[in-house]
Amino acid sequence: MSNFLRQYAAYKEEFLKELKSVNVTVNLKNNADSKKVVLELFEEWLKGKTAPRKSQPMANDSFDSFLDEVLFRAKKILLARGIRISYLSLSQQIGIAESWKCIKVFGNDTIFYRIGKTKPRKGPHKGREYLVFDLVMDGHKKQVFVPLLQKKDRIESSLGASLERELPQVEATGKYRLKLLLSYEVVREKNIRLAARKLADFVGTTKPYLDDLGVL
Repeated sequence: MSNFLRQYAAYKEEFLKELKSVNVTVNLKNNADSKKVVLELFEEWLKGKTAPRKSQPMANDSFDSFLDEVLFRAKKILLARGIRISYLSLSQQIGIAESWKCIKVFGNDTIFYRIGKTKPRKGPHKGREYLVFDLVMDGHKKQVFVPLLQKKDRIESSLGASLERELPQVEATGKYRLKLLLSYEVVREKNIRLAARKLADFVGTTKPYLDDLGVL
């Protein structure tokens, strides 16, 4: 196989993964040729992937403000669904920028959600930057994490996106999380509405299963 075909196949596989993870949105109009639309979308995605980038990384304070706005909007969405969340924003209280923010939904302080950014050093997402939503269940392997894994396919079907686990060597230390990854373009484009909706969907879809498991 030529280098061109190998590179093309790699790009196609990456595109399909992002499409499945809802990092690439397909809008089909009435009577639209779905194959043509997806091919055109792939071409546009490929242009953005191969074009040289000159943008500077978002400053910590700007990212912190982005997270605050996402949380504010997600809180309103979830409240309309009958779910109350709370979070502590040090940036708003004492002016400290944060790269992660924790979201409390239950009385149990050891099971919570959080939002931040990640750039995995290992695994299938190695070297790429993501906005990430975590459901943290450290120390609750048998009571919560394993039973929730049995519902993972159903949760993913409801979300329309794949959920990631920690690497085996990380889980071996007692850290059990399920993650929803979004392309970091969401942050660069300051798409607060999309990020807030995805966060609200993540919390709203997983919380009922945790309720059933007796997490209070």
